[in-house]
Amino acid sequence: MQVASHPDVPQIMLPGQAAAVPGPLDMTNMYLAHYGFRRDLGCLLTAVGRVRREDRARVSALRAHLDWVLYALHHHHTSEDEFVWLRLRERVPEAIDLIDALEAEHEAANRWIQESTDAFRSFDLGPSEPGRERLMTALRSLADVLGAHLAHEEIDGLPLMMAYITPEEDARMHQVILRRYGPRGVLKLLGWITFALPADVEEHLRRTSPARLRLLSGLVKRRCRRRMAYLWG
Repeated sequence: MQVASHPDVPQIMLPGQAAAVPGPLDMTNMYLAHYGFRRDLGCLLTAVGRVRREDRARVSALRAHLDWVLYALHHHHTSEDEFVWLRLRERVPEAIDLIDALEAEHEAANRWIQESTDAFRSFDLGPSEPGRERLMTALRSLADVLGAHLAHEEIDGLPLMMAYITPEEDARMHQVILRRYGPRGVLKLLGWITFALPADVEEHLRRTSPARLRLLSGLVKRRCRRRMAYLWG
């Protein structure tokens, strides 16, 4: 069953991204989210290694930011499990092994999501050097496991979406995701996924985004830049 019948749309390419798959779906939001996960897990790892143990306010702020990244990751993976992989299982039975592998990678990431959460809670409550090492090990492992999954998805999973998910289905999935974030969450998400983008991607978003979205993005990005400047030091 081949459901893709629309022309290819321009796709963005971001640092760390493994592929930009051609096809009828606009994967901008997907690639922006992947970039955000890669970027912030790397920045968190660096910041945790440098933060002074007595700087309790910044330790707590870093922990809160990890909570946000993991909150976004939860919505990202849940939406894929509910709206993408279930459909593809029905439509592309010959790709079951690939779909099983991608879903298993979600589960593998969950181990390090939990360990990172627990380790950061302990480090926040009583910063110590052994606690810092435990936390950095968890964050590094999460970044490695998740990074491998995102690359696998970009190379092998997204071509299935391009071929067997319609633009209308993809748009409905994004509507559901936004409703789950709520208005305040959507504004925070907008600032986060558009932070620290390469110039060519910024230009692409200026050309292709609705005027209202560009205005909101400009407002929330200023707030996001101030927050990130504090977090990353």
